[in-house]
Amino acid sequence: MNDGGPTPWDDTLYGFHLAHGLVRGRLIRLGSTLDDILGRHADPPAVQTLLAETAVLAAALAGGLKYEGVFTLQTSTDGPISTLMADVTSTGDIRAVARLDPERLDATLAAMDTADPDEPTPPDVFRLLGRGHVAFTVDQGPRTDRYQGITELVGTSLAQSVEHYFLQSEQLSTVVVTAVRRDPAAPEGTGWSGGCLLIQRMPPEAGGRNDAAANDAWETAGVLLRTLGADELLDPALTPDRIVHRLFHAEALVPGETRSLRFGCRCSREKVEAALSRFQRSELEAMKQEDGVVTATCQFCTAHYTFTDTDLDALASDGASPNGSDSA
Repeated sequence: MNDGGPTPWDDTLYGFHLAHGLVRGRLIRLGSTLDDILGRHADPPAVQTLLAETAVLAAALAGGLKYEGVFTLQTSTDGPISTLMADVTSTGDIRAVARLDPERLDATLAAMDTADPDEPTPPDVFRLLGRGHVAFTVDQGPRTDRYQGITELVGTSLAQSVEHYFLQSEQLSTVVVTAVRRDPAAPEGTGWSGGCLLIQRMPPEAGGRNDAAANDAWETAGVLLRTLGADELLDPALTPDRIVHRLFHAEALVPGETRSLRFGCRCSREKVEAALSRFQRSELEAMKQEDGVVTATCQFCTAHYTFTDTDLDALASDGASPNGSDSA
């Protein structure tokens, strides 16, 4: 959906190591990918900003994993925005969606201490999300066990909840800096940019150490990272390698993996057919709309899949049980 040309290193994961392998890091930059994700939904600016942050965080977390499948970052809360979900495939496809209660959201934004309720960076994100948790899930297919980690939402940002999870659940010290914004001069549905720079202290089993030198290296890396501002992180004139070099050039910086990222949805007509085939023909009939067809819409990419009576008859026939009755 971004009609302009890509900025340098737009939609990229850039990995690196510091202090002779004692610290590892990843920098994520998303541009047109965010346009593709956010431009498909008419969400308010505050929701778009949180969803964009979820997408860049998911990409940063997925970039540290070795997996073949899908990594998902998802919040589940009791606030006006009940769900923020982004998933990233091992091939670099990203998609994201938010679920919200429009009336509760409008009331909450109106009550928040801000001069403009449409300000895309609300001062307290957890007034919008409410109480709940964030889940980290790796799904490598039906023949493997899913891995899932869960932590409560803490602090004042999603990034702080990520740091809390790694420290409490993985005993892995982590520092995360994120930034998201939209260029107000860009055409509607475009102009989004997002970035995330994450560093983690390596545990002894992964080449880390617990001595004074390693402690000093970690503390220095954290201090340097926290000097990174949003303008620098999102500057289209700065490539990720240049940003990392500016921050850590004196910390035995070693470049790592570079990977392209993009919007990608895994929905298909075949998957919708498989879902509908689980229903009896009478249940499919009840799903019809006024035009006499069943229409399924993907929550991520908003693609529409339409099924006529002929299609529904075929689904019911394909799903029939051996005794001739419809399959449930």
